[in-house]
Amino acid sequence: MSVVRRKTFALRLHTVFAAILIFVLLLPLSGGYFFRIYENELVRQTEAELIAQAILISSFYKDAFAKESDISINYGTPVAQQTEQTDEKYKPFPPRLGLRAPDILPPRPDGAIPSAPLTPIELSVGNRLTPILEEAKLSTLSSLRVLNPQGTVVAGTGDRGLSLAQPEEVARALTGKYTSVLRQRISDEPRPPVASMSRGANVRVFVAFPIVQNNRVIGVTYLSRSPRNILKALYEEKESVFLAGIFILTVTGVIAWLLSYTIGRPLRALNLHALQLASGDKSKEKLSEPPIEELAVLVQSFEKMSLTIEARAAYIRSFSMHLAHEFKTPLTAIQGAIELMIDHPDDMNQEQRLRFMGNILKDSERLKKLVSRLLELAKADVMQAGHETTDVLTVLNAINKKYMPRVTTTIHAERVFSNIGADILESIMINLIDNSFQHGATGVHISLSAVGNMIELDFVDDGAGISAGNMPKLFTPFFTTRRDSGGTGLGLLISQSLLTAHGGAIAAIPYNSGARFKITIQSLPVSSA
Repeated sequence: MSVVRRKTFALRLHTVFAAILIFVLLLPLSGGYFFRIYENELVRQTEAELIAQAILISSFYKDAFAKESDISINYGTPVAQQTEQTDEKYKPFPPRLGLRAPDILPPRPDGAIPSAPLTPIELSVGNRLTPILEEAKLSTLSSLRVLNPQGTVVAGTGDRGLSLAQPEEVARALTGKYTSVLRQRISDEPRPPVASMSRGANVRVFVAFPIVQNNRVIGVTYLSRSPRNILKALYEEKESVFLAGIFILTVTGVIAWLLSYTIGRPLRALNLHALQLASGDKSKEKLSEPPIEELAVLVQSFEKMSLTIEARAAYIRSFSMHLAHEFKTPLTAIQGAIELMIDHPDDMNQEQRLRFMGNILKDSERLKKLVSRLLELAKADVMQAGHETTDVLTVLNAINKKYMPRVTTTIHAERVFSNIGADILESIMINLIDNSFQHGATGVHISLSAVGNMIELDFVDDGAGISAGNMPKLFTPFFTTRRDSGGTGLGLLISQSLLTAHGGAIAAIPYNSGARFKITIQSLPVSSA
């Protein structure tokens, strides 16, 4: 029963790259909305500047009144409530305005006819102060007015002689409380196209600062000015903004190309090679190394996996062909013998039946032995090295004792350890020794030596040796010169798989007399054993 995998939602890599690049592209544009935070700071900066101007103008106004000898000590109105101060010496007025919608009031109402005209003293002071304020306006760009205790304009850059007592900020200042507000601004100039993103483009800061002397309000400094508009500045620098946009687009394009070249292209090539590998296409070229380290490691791992899969596939094909041949011969013989016994039951004597039954039993035993050895080979092929530590000298001494005196040893190392299991190493050595005896040898000499970080076991027997024609076939599956006596041709292959799993190797070495095999296994430091 096949398992149908449900297709899950997944984004393609170029879609992810496009989303990232669009986000990067929109960051500078969406940053315009974050300008409102800066606009608030501009509003507070404007308020702070107006407060400083108001304090200075108030000082001039009080000084001008002090020079008037006819001023009454009861001039002005008492301060309704003293503003709480944390310091008796310093009296700061921190800015507090913000561009919140509920805080923005309608435009300031026009001046009205006052209920009482200005006094001569107020006219005199206003005449001296008005030219100074008009000159200051040229630099400060502020609307400057000084009101008397009734809210009538005494001096300033406009509305002189009119009453401005109606606005709430003026009314509160006349009671002795500093007040600042934001009011809507109606400009005669058209708004820039980008100004729709700004709320600071259509407001005006109004500051009403009470002039207090002897705890009496003798007037109000009433100032206003529009805060600086960052979007208008951007519009005025539209050429620079356009160049910045081109720069951002260029940088975004370069990032897109870099992402495609360094990540997208190697992944596409890797995907193509994976598809070719799955389809069995061997014509694929070697993958080029990507410039990114992680992808380079991935490509190297894929190449290694590809070579391993191809080698394993070739091994399986070759092994399957040999396996089919090995099983086909005894199965054909068994089938032929059974058919003859079925077709000619009355024509065979007892001796012939026993001979045919013996052949069937012999071929069945061979099949059974083949299956057993195949299971051993399968286990050897999938085996992985564990954490075992084996004293090679101990195993060698045990082998020597078991086969004495037909097996002799020469030791060229004091103590050597390996990561292969003792039972596995022993079975490999026994397999080589038994092979020598089965091929006519009467003695085997084993030499042990340590070369660098490897251990070498050299097996030399006194048999007839291995012919030059058979030497390349020794590790071919099912190759044996003892087929008639029950050889399966898998012993050396099993030994090779066991050694490979533990980082070792086995090789047949041409020798003048007898057969020679060399086993190489990794050695471990004595301290870690």
